Amino acid sequence: MNPSLLFTISNSIALLSWFVLIITPNQNKVIPYLRILISGLFLGGIYIFSLSLGLGKAEGNFSSLESVRSLFANDHFLLAGWVHYLSFDLFLGTWEAEDGKANGIHRLVLVPIHGLTFYYGPVGLVLYFIVRMVKTKRFGF
Repeated sequence: MNPSLLFTISNSIALLSWFVLIITPNQNKVIPYLRILISGLFLGGIYIFSLSLGLGKAEGNFSSLESVRSLFANDHFLLAGWVHYLSFDLFLGTWEAEDGKANGIHRLVLVPIHGLTFYYGPVGLVLYFIVRMVKTKRFGF
């Protein structure tokens, strides 16, 4: 299958999933679907599929930045890398929603955090931890 088409499908599904996570009144009902079906099975499946299509067709590895650049010159590995981000960021967003609810963080406070998690992964996570520390007055788990 065409990596560009899979990229478009993956991006669209991830964006729709984030939208559902943010606007759904009862997040507890949708989180398992987003986490298991979308982040895990769907995006994870595209990740595995992309890797399998790229095996043996790319140079490079993860030993240096230059080697990673060579590896990602292959569209299948580049797609796998991107889908890796989409999958883990969505998983992280569902965790933030659950943990935020458990710690009394209002959903509207999570909206910009979710936006940052979607676009910049660790930036959203760091902001979430800061908000959680301020809200709960504790610095651990």
